[in-house]
Amino acid sequence: MPSFVIVWLVDRYRENLPSSYLEAAISEGIGPHLWNVIGTLALFLVGLALLFPRSKFIAKSAHQVLINTYAIGGLSFGLLFGQLATALVSASANVEAWKTWLMGVGSAFLAIQVLLLNFSLWYLGHLMASREQDDGFLHRVEQVDLPLRVVAFALFSALPVALLFMEKQIA
Repeated sequence: MPSFVIVWLVDRYRENLPSSYLEAAISEGIGPHLWNVIGTLALFLVGLALLFPRSKFIAKSAHQVLINTYAIGGLSFGLLFGQLATALVSASANVEAWKTWLMGVGSAFLAIQVLLLNFSLWYLGHLMASREQDDGFLHRVEQVDLPLRVVAFALFSALPVALLFMEKQIA
């Protein structure tokens, strides 16, 4: 919410603020690169925690990185949603009504997807924090056979790293 308000204030009081500097900061805050890299590290740590569920250090590290990734995602979402809202308000005067509605509905749909993706990181962090509880998620993972834990490790660790490196090839 604070990042949304900042974007709105920059848009509304453009002449009273150092708007070019603040707009550059907003653009840098929206970029997904930092979130992707930190998220990949977080998912790698989740995979390690699933492979070695007794390690309190790995679980605590995964929890901290996931919570920080969630915070970065929340900041980026607020900035992005603020820019979308101010763009829709200014576009509604110049664009036909059906196009404005279409942009609004599409933006809302994408915003829900981004919020759910970011929330999933928070929830994974919550599961990793359950290491401290006697009946927590990682205590139950200890009971899973090792081959299944290796598959979970591959899905949570190797796949995000591979996709991150593929991103370099595409871009």
